[in-house]
Amino acid sequence: MSATGFGLTIGKFTSQLPGNRTPSGGDWNLLLVVAIAAIVAGLIIAFLRRDKTSAALSFGTSATALLFLWLGTSRYTKSALLEQAAKSRGTSEIEQAAAAMINVHWHYGFWLAVAALVIAGAMAALVYSGRDADFAGPASRPAS
Repeated sequence: MSATGFGLTIGKFTSQLPGNRTPSGGDWNLLLVVAIAAIVAGLIIAFLRRDKTSAALSFGTSATALLFLWLGTSRYTKSALLEQAAKSRGTSEIEQAAAAMINVHWHYGFWLAVAALVIAGAMAALVYSGRDADFAGPASRPAS
């Protein structure tokens, strides 16, 4: 099975088994929907206003997005998938053996999103603290 980030959010997975190319569906992952909404809200806030209030809001949306990203993807860890397979009724020994062979790989897009949220939160914290000018260099400081 394979899925994109949006695929995980809306429950769309594709099977890589020969002869089974149809997308399989599932339930929407509302935790990931909240993470995406927080990212969009943070981007809107960051581009509309540039003051301490917007920096605090941007930090909050970054932290919220990271939290819900972690909560939303925790159901796709190998241990969570194995636990879910063990709980399902009528699981045969073959299905349990197949479930034990599950490998979960988070690709670069996931890690890039996590890094971007951490950087956005750090930058918002710098702006809120007023120390952002310390990192901008002497050319951007006002003359005294």
